[in-house]
Amino acid sequence: NATPSASLTFHNESSVAILTLRNPKRKNALTVSMMEQLDQHVCRTLSIWSKSGAIGGNGTTCSADKYLDIRQTAIENNARVVILTGDNGTFCSGLDLHDNEPDDADNENDNNSSRLKEGAHMIEHMTRVTNHLMSLPVLSVCAIDGYAVGGGAELTTCTDLVVLSRDAKIQFVHAKRGASLGWGGGRRLVKKVGRRRALRMLLLGECVYGEEESQYDGKMYADAVAEEGETALEATMRLIVDPLLDLPCSRSIRAIKNAVSAADGDGEVIDSIDGRMKMDTNIAVKGELESFLSVWGSESNKEQIQKAKNDLKSKGEKK
Repeated sequence: NATPSASLTFHNESSVAILTLRNPKRKNALTVSMMEQLDQHVCRTLSIWSKSGAIGGNGTTCSADKYLDIRQTAIENNARVVILTGDNGTFCSGLDLHDNEPDDADNENDNNSSRLKEGAHMIEHMTRVTNHLMSLPVLSVCAIDGYAVGGGAELTTCTDLVVLSRDAKIQFVHAKRGASLGWGGGRRLVKKVGRRRALRMLLLGECVYGEEESQYDGKMYADAVAEEGETALEATMRLIVDPLLDLPCSRSIRAIKNAVSAADGDGEVIDSIDGRMKMDTNIAVKGELESFLSVWGSESNKEQIQKAKNDLKSKGEKK
C-alpha cells in the first residue's frame, strides 16, 4: 500500500504494541495525516491499552480498531512494551516536503501565515505524540533501520530505549533547513547525550551510525545494535521484548517504568494525565517552542526547504 500511514498493531496477547511508519515514496517521511494518526494511536489507543489492558482473543495479533472493540473484555492488563519503527528498511526521513507546503505559492502573506499555522499545527500534534509516548507506563523502544533524519531523528529521542540496525544513520538537519527543534527533542537530546554532543549533532552535523555503535561495549547513543543481516525490529524482539515477556508480572514492569519516570523528572515537563508538555510552566519547553516558531516560515527556512525539494526532484529525475 503506497498510501502514507502510521499503523498500530498488537501482538503476544496485547503485551506488545508496534507503531509502524509507512510512506514508501518518501522514505517514511511524515505527512500531516500521518501525524494525526500518530496522535490518535499514541494519545488515545495506547493510553487506554497501557492503563487498562486487553486480551487479543485467540490470535497473537490484532489491529488498533479491533483492540478498541475488545478492550472492554479485558481481564488483565498485559501491556509491557511499545515499539516505534519504520517500514521497508528505513525509519523516517523527516517531514514530507511535498505534503507540508502551502497551497498558494503566489500569495506571500497567505504563504507566511499558512506556514506558521502549519508549524503550530505540527507542534500541537507532535509534542503531544512524543511526550505522551515517553510518559506511557510501559517500556518504549525505537527500532531504527536506515535513515532517521530531521524530524525522524527527533523521534529517536522520545522512547526509553533505542535499537539500531547496522545500516542505521541518525542525523539532525534542522540547522541546514533554517529551522529548530520543536517537539521537545532538544530537551530530550541534551538529557540523552549531554550539552556538548547535542550541540555538535544539531549544529555541526555529527551523526550516529549503527555500524560505529556496534563497535562500542558501552553504546554512545543506542542501547543495542542488531547483528549483521538482522533488522532493528528483529533485534528488539530478541534482545528486549523476549526478556520482558519472560518476566512474571506486567504490573511490575509498569510500576518500575513509573518510578524511573518520576526520578527522571518527567513530571516537571509532562502532564501526568494527558501527556502534554507544560508549555507555560517549564522554561525549557517554552524556550524550545519559541525558538521553533521564531524561524519556522522565515525566508531562510523557506529557501532551504525549496532547495531540499529541488534536490529531491533532481534525484528523482536521474533515476
